[in-house]
Amino acid sequence: MEAMTRALTLLAVLSVLTGLAGCATRAPGGGAGSPAAGGTSAPAHARAASAAGVTPSASATAFVMPAGGPNPEAAIPNPGTGAGDPLLVRALLPQVSSGREAAFLLPPAVVALPDRDPRSLFIGLRQYASPVVGPQACDRWTAGLSALAVSAFNRPGVQLGITEQSVPTQTGLPMFSEAIITGPPSVLDALAGPPLPAACRAITTPQYPGGVKPTTVPAPGPGALSARAFEVTSTGKFPVWTWAEVIRGRGFLMEIRMPNQSANPDPGAALTTIAANAYARAATVLA
Repeated sequence: MEAMTRALTLLAVLSVLTGLAGCATRAPGGGAGSPAAGGTSAPAHARAASAAGVTPSASATAFVMPAGGPNPEAAIPNPGTGAGDPLLVRALLPQVSSGREAAFLLPPAVVALPDRDPRSLFIGLRQYASPVVGPQACDRWTAGLSALAVSAFNRPGVQLGITEQSVPTQTGLPMFSEAIITGPPSVLDALAGPPLPAACRAITTPQYPGGVKPTTVPAPGPGALSARAFEVTSTGKFPVWTWAEVIRGRGFLMEIRMPNQSANPDPGAALTTIAANAYARAATVLA
């Protein structure tokens, strides 16, 4: 289930990045991409098989991890421009998996925009999206803020700190991804502020219809300027594809996204706690 989830997410993120960049055609009606038929949720890590001997690259290809070998996805180069701010990596929640599980985790990273390769999987492999296809205005909810930042604000001065917890841990922590975005206040306000369009509440496009449902969220911590939470819902087998929370801090914007997952029937129950911990760490490091 988790592998299919990642496959659908990659397709969702790539549709936004390449479609808005003019490198590919958006699905009819625009939106977060058209996933492969048949599957579960949608994270950005799809360990799809590639042809034997193919070298990992920045292009839209995912790879099978060889038994006992290094993760070839880790060889995909950072598509950003120049060195990113190392504080952003420190501001992210640390990955907690160990042993064999840790081998599946890609290291956290900072991408300094502009992104030089809109088709790169580097960001998408570290973030979770949903397979729901909607109008372009819904992308910030269905595909995630990291994808929107690259497609709409791909300019110097904007940086992304990205990481994921791609396997459930023995302590019961669910799978999730985290993104911290820094940049000019106008960019952060544009990413954080718009209300949910009515067209995103019920998305009736084929394959993966669903919608975006706002949920209540407590204040994440001192100094937070705003917070919103939502679910990307489904009309099919899985009632919810993604649980997410967006927090506007002083000088940064962050998003936690959780996909549905077989090891945890209600990962959304942990969203508030994880988001509050993530905000507390980011606010302290980036103060």
